[in-house]
Amino acid sequence: MKKILAAIIIITFSGVMFYFFYPAKAIELVINDENIEAEEPVAIEDEEELYVHAGLFLEELGVKTVRDENSKTLSGTLGEFSIGLSAGSRIITVDGKAEYWDWPVIMVDDIIYSPVMPAAEALGVFAEWDEEARIIYISTPQEFDPEVADDRPGPLLHVAYPPEQRINYYADSLFVFGTTSSYSQVEVLVNGRPVDMLNMKTGNFLTMVDIPRGEEFTVKVEAREGNEVTSVERSVLYPAPLQPMPADPLELHSSHLIPSRDQVLNPGDTVVIAVRGSPGATASYQIGARDPAAMTELQYPSGPRGSGGIYAASYTVRAGDAPASGLSAAVPVTVTLTRGGEEIKRELPGKLAFTSDFPYKIVEVRNQSELDFRGWFRVINQDYYQLYSDTRSGTGYPDHVAGFLTPGTRFETVGVSGEYYRVSLGGSRIYLLHKDVVREVENVESLGAFLPAVELTESGDKVSLTLNSSERFPFLVDSTASQIRVRMYGLRKADGLVLPDLSGSALAELKLEPMGSGSGGLVMTADLDVDFTGYTPYWEGTGLVIEIKKPPAVDREKPLEGRTIVIDPGHGGEDTGAPGPGDLHEKDVVLRMSMYLRELLIEEGARVIMTRTADEDVGLYDRPAAGDLQDTDFFISVHANAHAAGANAVDLHGIMVLYNYDHNKKLADMMLETVSREMGLPAMTAWRRNIAVTRHTQFPCVLVEAGYMMHPEDNWYILHPWGQQKFARAMKDGIMKYFLSFD
Repeated sequence: MKKILAAIIIITFSGVMFYFFYPAKAIELVINDENIEAEEPVAIEDEEELYVHAGLFLEELGVKTVRDENSKTLSGTLGEFSIGLSAGSRIITVDGKAEYWDWPVIMVDDIIYSPVMPAAEALGVFAEWDEEARIIYISTPQEFDPEVADDRPGPLLHVAYPPEQRINYYADSLFVFGTTSSYSQVEVLVNGRPVDMLNMKTGNFLTMVDIPRGEEFTVKVEAREGNEVTSVERSVLYPAPLQPMPADPLELHSSHLIPSRDQVLNPGDTVVIAVRGSPGATASYQIGARDPAAMTELQYPSGPRGSGGIYAASYTVRAGDAPASGLSAAVPVTVTLTRGGEEIKRELPGKLAFTSDFPYKIVEVRNQSELDFRGWFRVINQDYYQLYSDTRSGTGYPDHVAGFLTPGTRFETVGVSGEYYRVSLGGSRIYLLHKDVVREVENVESLGAFLPAVELTESGDKVSLTLNSSERFPFLVDSTASQIRVRMYGLRKADGLVLPDLSGSALAELKLEPMGSGSGGLVMTADLDVDFTGYTPYWEGTGLVIEIKKPPAVDREKPLEGRTIVIDPGHGGEDTGAPGPGDLHEKDVVLRMSMYLRELLIEEGARVIMTRTADEDVGLYDRPAAGDLQDTDFFISVHANAHAAGANAVDLHGIMVLYNYDHNKKLADMMLETVSREMGLPAMTAWRRNIAVTRHTQFPCVLVEAGYMMHPEDNWYILHPWGQQKFARAMKDGIMKYFLSFD
C-alpha cells in the first residue's frame, strides 16, 4: 500500500450559502472499494458542486487530522506534501504553490465540508460521482511505486528506461523515464539537470537527453531528498554511421551479400548481385562457369559511384540460360576482388537455377487452419535493395503485405526466391507465396478461367456476389467505405455474360471491365448505396463469393444486444509490451482494461470473446483468428503506446487509433474522439496502418492505443484501476456510438 498524502489543511468558515443536505444513507462514500460508515451527513450539494465531509474524507485516506475549535480550522499531515485551504479565500496552497478554486470550503452545523472534485485533484486521488446511484467513489493511486527493499539507503528510484544492460539507440534524443516515491519532495535529476516532467503525486518522471553519436554515453539519474541521494547509471550508444570497411587487408564482408538465398529464375528476370568489401578494389562476378562480368563500386547501396566499398551489378537471365523444359542445375555466384597483385573470392550464399517453363508450378492455397502466420500475399518493392539486413526473398528487395490469402485460390508461379514461390500477375511486380501455405496442383498445365455468369443474392444483413468461373483464379480486393473492387487475373468474360439486375438491391452500381494495361483479366466494381462494415471472399467450388456486410439494424435502446465482440488485450506472457515507470508493463494494464471492458459489454447484452484472459502468450496471427470462425460484429485490440526512438516523448502523448481499411475509418475517428474526450487526453491521430491484427476484412476492427506508458499525464490513468475502468467505459461508449451511427 502506498503512502497517500502529506497535507496541512486550514479551513475557516465565513459567509452564507444555500445547499441541499443529504443524510448519511442518501449518499454513499466509497473509498478504495470500501463503503464508509458515517453518522453525520456524508455530503451536501449546491447546484453545481458536490461537497464531502472533510474530516471523514481525510482520515479515511490515512491523514492524521487536528481540529482547532477556536479558529475553526482543520489540519492534517502525512509526510511532506502539503495543502492549505482557507475559507473566505479561494486561493488554495498545494505543495507550496497557490491554486484557485471556484468553490470555497464551508462549515455547516459545526462540520467542515470540502468540494469533492477540486479537493480530490489537489490530494492526488481519483473521484467520481455516480449521480444515478448517489455514490461518491474515491480511490488512491496504488500502482505507481515498484516493490523495493525496505532498507534501501536513499529515496526510491526506479529507472525503467534506458534498461540496465547497455543498449544501442538510433537517435540523438533519448527519453529517460521511471518513478520515485509518490507524495514526496524528491527531486529527480538526469546528468545534473532537473527532469522535464515529474508528477509529485505519482512520482513518475520523464525527460529528454541529447546524446552524441559514435561514443558510449552515460546517463546518470539521481533522486534527492534532503541530504539523501540515490543514483542510478545507464549506458547508451548511438552507433556511428556505417563506415566503409578498412582498405587493408583486402576482404569481403561475411554476411552483406546478395543473393542470400537460392533463386529459380525465368528468361527476362533480373537478379541483383551486391557485396560489401574493402574499398578501392576491382570487382567482378561469375555465374557458374560463365564468363566473369564487371561490378561497379558505389558510395552506398543503391547509391552513386564512389569508393564506399559497395560492389554491385545486375544480371538479366537469357533464354540460353534455361533448358527447353524443366529446371537447370543450381549454380553458384562467385565474386572476386582484386587490387594490385592481391585477389580474394567468395561464393555467395544464394545459388541460381533457371527454367523456361511457364508456369513453373501451379499451386493452391491450403485450408485456413494450415495458413498460420504465413498466410499473406506479399509484393516485392524493387525500388531499392537492402544490403545490410537480410530480406525475406534473399534478393535484397524488401516486401510488404498485399493481402490475406483466401483458401482454395490458385496461382501460376514463375520461380522461387528462398522459401517463397515467385508469382507474376501480368505486370512488372513480383509477389511472394510461402511454400508452406500452398500445395502443388497436379495434372493442370496452366490457368485460363472464363466467367459465364455473375449471381447476386441478398438478405437483411449482407449482399453476396458469386462469380461462377470455370476454375479458380488469382485475385486481389481493394475497398473504400462503400465500394468493393476485385481485380481478377487471367479471367476472361464469356460471350453473352449479363450482369444481375440491381432493382431493390443495396448495390447502387455493378461494373465488369477489362483490367487494361496488357495485364489480362477483369475488374469488378461494386458500389453500395450505404457504407458496409466488412467483406469476406471465399470459394464455393470454382465460384468466387464476395460477401459484403451491410450496416446492422440497431435498437437505439440496446445497440449492443446480441452483438459478438472480440476483445484483444495486446501482448502477454514473455511479450511484455511497452515498459511502465514501475513494475507494471503494457501487457498487465491492457489486460485489466480489457477485462473491465468485457464486463461493461456483457452488461449491454453483448457476447464477448477474449483472445486472452490471463498473462499468457498469444500468437500475433492467432488474435484476429479468434473472430474468423465466429459471426463477429466487432473486433477491438487494446494497447498502451510506446514512443519511437528520437520522438519528443515529453510533448507527444495522448490517444491514437489504428485501422487498416477505408470502411473502418469512420469507426476509428469515432473511437479516437470518444476516448480522447472522455479521458481528457489529446486526440493524436486515427492512423491507417497495415498491421497484423487489423488486416482481416470480415468485421469492423480497430486498435486503440490508450495513451503512452512512459508519459506521466497518460500513465496517471493507465496504471490505476480507476483509470483503467475509465478507459474501458470510454471504449465501450465508442463502440456504442459506432453502432448507433447506423440507426
